[in-house]
Amino acid sequence: MTLLGFERRWLVVVFETVLPAGADGRLPVRISDVPMDRFVDDLIRQAPAHFVLGLKACLWVVMLAPPFVLGRFRTFLGLEPSERLSLLERLGRSRTYVIREMPLLFKTIACLGFCGLPEVQSSIGIHPTDTTPPAWARRGLPVVGP
Repeated sequence: MTLLGFERRWLVVVFETVLPAGADGRLPVRISDVPMDRFVDDLIRQAPAHFVLGLKACLWVVMLAPPFVLGRFRTFLGLEPSERLSLLERLGRSRTYVIREMPLLFKTIACLGFCGLPEVQSSIGIHPTDTTPPAWARRGLPVVGP
């Protein structure tokens, strides 16, 4: 089981929504500066098929939710960033458990990738801090520091 290329791109947009740039001034990098597409590729390559299938199903629900949740005839990608966040917040208040947990699933996965970076770990006080970034992040990260 795998995600198609457009589904991987969708997932990165969801990650950028749940971890918005500039939300915490202590962070030396924004999620949009990090190669989260490579994190997704690494995750999908190593995750069990049932996890990938569940992730894919949740992703499609979120992408197609705006007409049903916001009354807007567009996909998640067609919304402004603030509307995307509003949609996820409304899904998080759903009476249906699976729907209510979708935003948390995406945030958990995004944090697994983003907080795996030593720069982020040290900035938010995770100790001990990893000495090297994960393999998926070793190329193309911005230079941070004095």
